[in-house]
Amino acid sequence: MMPMSESARTLFATAIGEAEQTALLLDSAGKPLAGSYLDQRGRDISAEVGAALSGVSTEVTRSMRLLFIGDWTAVVVETDAATVALAPASQEAVVLLASSLTVPLGLVRRVLTRSVVLAINWMRGRA
Repeated sequence: MMPMSESARTLFATAIGEAEQTALLLDSAGKPLAGSYLDQRGRDISAEVGAALSGVSTEVTRSMRLLFIGDWTAVVVETDAATVALAPASQEAVVLLASSLTVPLGLVRRVLTRSVVLAINWMRGRA
């Protein structure tokens, strides 16, 4: 696998700012296209996170269709360790935002929205 370019790795830096958050753009197979996800030791675990989430967009789309509630725009899950937010950036890509529990949910949603716009523009070659 080719290493990610610096511009791709730092794509979401302007949206995240100094908040305790990290963002990834994943393709439908879970391959990281942009962003980074560092563990507590500073090791990039983007590929592992992507592999764990591969197919999630397809499953959310399927669930929304079965429940007759329209297209999905975002899923936000609060866990004991973090708040995880997902949103589609295209039919074939999803943005993942992981935030510290200290980050207010409103900020999580705003950063997710900004990150999706950055991802869409980047995929179109405008970022």
